[in-house]
Amino acid sequence: MNDARFRGKCASDSPTKRWQKRFALVYLIVAIVFAACFATFALNPINNKVVERQSSNLTSTAQAEANALEYVDNAQEFTEEAAEGSDLRITLIAQDGTVIADSEVDPATLENHLGREEVDSALQGENGEAQRLSSTDDTSRLYVAVPATYQGERTALRLSEPSTVITTAADATRNTALIICGLGIIAFVAIALFTYRESKAPLKKFDQVRSDFVANASHELKTPVAGIRLLSEAIRDASDAGDEKSLHLFIDRLDNEAERLQRLVIDLLDLSRLEEQQNSDRTPRADLHSTLTTSYLAHKGEAEDKGIDLVLDDRSTPNDNCYTNMEPSDASLIFDNLIENAIMYTDEGSILVSLEPRSHETVISVKDTGIGIPQADQSRIFERFYRVNKARSREVGGTGLGLSLVRHAIERGNGSIEVNSTVGQGTEFTVHLPKSK
Repeated sequence: MNDARFRGKCASDSPTKRWQKRFALVYLIVAIVFAACFATFALNPINNKVVERQSSNLTSTAQAEANALEYVDNAQEFTEEAAEGSDLRITLIAQDGTVIADSEVDPATLENHLGREEVDSALQGENGEAQRLSSTDDTSRLYVAVPATYQGERTALRLSEPSTVITTAADATRNTALIICGLGIIAFVAIALFTYRESKAPLKKFDQVRSDFVANASHELKTPVAGIRLLSEAIRDASDAGDEKSLHLFIDRLDNEAERLQRLVIDLLDLSRLEEQQNSDRTPRADLHSTLTTSYLAHKGEAEDKGIDLVLDDRSTPNDNCYTNMEPSDASLIFDNLIENAIMYTDEGSILVSLEPRSHETVISVKDTGIGIPQADQSRIFERFYRVNKARSREVGGTGLGLSLVRHAIERGNGSIEVNSTVGQGTEFTVHLPKSK
């Protein structure tokens, strides 16, 4: 009897251990070979491209924060909260050059900022940028400033971040290689964590779920990694030939593939986080009104770029309870994914985002005039890696995990989600979240 139990245990554990060792070994070998290939050539022309892209991203962030600033009463708290958890430094400057608020330094100790080119441009109604040494910490930083309005007065909102990472082509090459390899390792860890959790389920179900997940995740990771490797070879050849036009084209494609890999890794990490048991020692609380407004403002520019009218219909009042027992990061994940999906699959028309407080719950809906979802697919869209239109999803950069993440986050908050869609007319997702007491 003991022998039978021992043989049974060996039979069930041995394949799992063998699979884990083989997967880890193969993945690490691929990562090491890829890192070695990527680090063998220099991407000299990439420096200016990186600076340009960094400046563009920083400007977009500054404009989103400037939009939110109009609704803020305390500028100091706003700058500190907006910069929390990032390398950003945020400074609000009055028309006369006086610093109103700063996320890192007491504004009373800072000198007048007039005469700084990016600040002067913003105070004159234009976006400005500059790259120089910071007088505060003596590090090279990239600065952007945009026009803003605070308490009815014209101001300049300036964002800055360290730029030493792009001072030389060698640094850019090494850092890019490290980032991509790091993302791959993080993805491997996320898959391993998911596999470990699934091992607690009945063996038959676990084997099927694990097999499907690993196959899908491996396929999704393989595509951008293969693309990056091919592009790295193309960049090396173009660099050797002095073909600057092709070099810039390949660099842009390389950046797109790296961004796609980054999105997948972020989604895998979010999935791993949502699978964890919540800490029972505390009750999380999220302000749905504030979180939805932030998501709406963050995506408004992206929608306008596609010619889409993104509208927020917030039916709450200051007296309404719009709180729910949910991690704020989970609420942000829900709204960001639903709005991003609507923008991705709407070529023209409008997207209506609404919030309606009810007696015991808050109802949020995202309704678009996009391509719609076939009836046969609507029951499966919340599955991991499921795509209705695989070609379009990859074209717009989808990972196939967005709606699965949304479902997990809503379930953690004891809520529900419904979908109503007609092909060619659009889709509406409706989220019901119970109010916190």
